[in-house]
Amino acid sequence: MAEKTGHTVKLIYDFPTQRATEIQLEDGNWFRVTCNRFRSYNGPRRICHWNEDGSPNHQEYNGPVYLFETNMVMKKKCPRGYVYAHDYKSKARLRTGERHWLEDPEFKKNYKE
Repeated sequence: MAEKTGHTVKLIYDFPTQRATEIQLEDGNWFRVTCNRFRSYNGPRRICHWNEDGSPNHQEYNGPVYLFETNMVMKKKCPRGYVYAHDYKSKARLRTGERHWLEDPEFKKNYKE
């Protein structure tokens, strides 16, 4: 029933989802989060599992950061925190022979090279 809310693509998980996933906030504390939030956090991340003797084993995770609820990998620098698709501004692209549009002040506002 997820397709009713717009979730029509199966998300990619590059880590073992059965283990505990944790992120580190700015104050240095580690918090357990869901796998969906873990894959979209731009900052220190680690995966925790328990040894047979009951002690925790933490592994730092350096995998890709995905935009929240998508399979698009974050490519540009973003501040620390969750990365959402609506934070990425789309920019206009010029085709061959359209450089004269750069003289239009309205177009200039939205175009970034």
